[in-house]
Amino acid sequence: MAEIVLTNTGLDTFLEASPEFRGPAAVRAVEAVLGLLALRGADRAAGVPEPTPELAERLLLEDLPAFVCAAPEELDLYPAVLRALAARFDGERRARVDSVIGEAAGDFERAMRDPGNLTWPRWYAQLLRADGTDPDDPEAVRAWLGRLEAPPLPDGVRRADLMGRTALADVLLAEALTRAYVRDAERPPAAGPVLSDHDVARGIGAVAAALLDRWTAAGLAEGLAGDYAHLAPGPDDFPHLALADALLDEHLDYYGDPSVPLPPPVPEAAEAVRGALEEDLERDADLLAAAVDALAQAGPQAGPGTGSETGPEAGPEAGAGAAPSAAAPGTGTYGSEAAHLLYTLYQRGCSAESVARRAAEFEDWTVDPALEDAPVRVPPPASPGYTTPTAGELARLLGAPGTNDTDRARLDRPAHQLAAVVDRLAATGLVFRSGDAFGLTPHGAAVVRYLLAVRGVAVPDATETAAWDAPTLVAAAQGWPPAVAARVLAEWLRAHGDTPGGTLRDSTVVAPGGTPGHGAGDGNGDRAEAAWSELLGAVGSVHAGTSDAAATRALLGLLDWSAAPTAALRRAVGDPVAGARAAEELRARGETVDPDAVPRAALALHVLDRLPGKRGPLESRRAAFDAAAADWPGGSAALVRAMAEADRDETARVLGPLGISLP
Repeated sequence: MAEIVLTNTGLDTFLEASPEFRGPAAVRAVEAVLGLLALRGADRAAGVPEPTPELAERLLLEDLPAFVCAAPEELDLYPAVLRALAARFDGERRARVDSVIGEAAGDFERAMRDPGNLTWPRWYAQLLRADGTDPDDPEAVRAWLGRLEAPPLPDGVRRADLMGRTALADVLLAEALTRAYVRDAERPPAAGPVLSDHDVARGIGAVAAALLDRWTAAGLAEGLAGDYAHLAPGPDDFPHLALADALLDEHLDYYGDPSVPLPPPVPEAAEAVRGALEEDLERDADLLAAAVDALAQAGPQAGPGTGSETGPEAGPEAGAGAAPSAAAPGTGTYGSEAAHLLYTLYQRGCSAESVARRAAEFEDWTVDPALEDAPVRVPPPASPGYTTPTAGELARLLGAPGTNDTDRARLDRPAHQLAAVVDRLAATGLVFRSGDAFGLTPHGAAVVRYLLAVRGVAVPDATETAAWDAPTLVAAAQGWPPAVAARVLAEWLRAHGDTPGGTLRDSTVVAPGGTPGHGAGDGNGDRAEAAWSELLGAVGSVHAGTSDAAATRALLGLLDWSAAPTAALRRAVGDPVAGARAAEELRARGETVDPDAVPRAALALHVLDRLPGKRGPLESRRAAFDAAAADWPGGSAALVRAMAEADRDETARVLGPLGISLP
């Protein structure tokens, strides 16, 4: 590729007036700064681009980390060029530019070093420099590329991450070049155009590649677009990203923010998640995406949907292979729900789900909220055909005691159709169905985790969640299904309590007088006490005073209070949120607790959180409130006032439907 240089950027003028910028690295820095400022529309009437505060900040924090590679010892050159440019202009603007440069300098260095900002050209330019290859020698660069067999990756960065960042940088540079050309054509500057008609005639892509070669390493962009394209896979090499986008959409529907973390997988899946190789994850993600796409393309299907046409022969690992034909019948309208099913399986901590229960939810049946996300038992492998659970089993799964054979018959067709969808996903070997239970295989959990992570969803593993501080854990667990939150909270307490035998319950010792001491008196007990105290304190403080406070307090009901060290409970009695619950546990252990030691707010919240809320007939809900008010000093008015002072949002939600006004 012939060398292409942006014209009329004042390069020669600047270098003549600034003898301190000598040598290839310094000239590269000058070219990049002048060129990018000119492309962004900086005024060049004085012969060089005039940096404004806005342009200087954008250059340091956005453009340079996207397009330029510099060795650590070269980073200071770029702010220095900006300062030298600003020094050519008098007045307040110079001071403002200097101020912006000073404020952004640290962030600039962090952005240039951040692996999340790497593109394929920037990454390879770093590597070849580290290997001692001259970045200004195109033949040496090509020879270096020729010695690579596969794309090496920075720690913690995926191929898809580098591809995505590269694709974005390519778009941004192409847009900047196009706008600069159009701007100069519409309003010809006195200094002359930045791009010549000849260069543009060769194509914006060619100009962009040539600039990247100058800003990273000579011949690098050309090599990665040609003979060594396999070292820089592009969007076409990642067909599974469409499924990753669908999973991201699901996460945003649930939580509204990709940074809100999902729970770690169950222990059975954790090992597969840790040991999965990226190439295996990408390959199987493509396979899973093809199956999801085939189901979506099939559309609503008629037919009985036995669920056995493509189901696994036996167990989680059966049925591996290519995705089944989209023409296979029996999925009803559920084929379009495949991505949703995969997301919810992971969001459950990768615990097994019930086909019948999920079908009932899709059909808008009432399911007990306490059972919506409850794990189900996975039976031993049996016939691959699907059979809807009995009416009695359905009643247990749905929390609907009145379920009968007529209800079962109504659910039979939707359940078979959903089972057919599950079985087609199971043909990938990443999903299993055994009887009515289905879920992600251990490797399937790793694949879905990869897909979520590729789109920036926070997917910590158990090691990460165990290392969190208590407020971080509580803030995350508040939004997780109860069964998953209970498991992770217990794991956190075990990790931070560091008790022998693997559970806090194992640390129980007998205190003087025969009272269980629950770990008191040894180092492990001290750690367990501290862990419980930190966790209970976090439950009371995280989201305090917000509409999420009640959901956060619900975590108290997921803890195994019998495992709490007595010392931690004594300390918690005075807590305005957990105090009543701690006092209740102490009394159950035979301890005497002074009623005045428990804050009135904790007592009021204890009553509020035990009221039935919006479930059940109004009459029974009102009766529950009246019974609680009868035992409250001062009666119902005093109880309402105390609950409203402790949590006004939840009090209004619970008492509003009963016609009870808040003070």
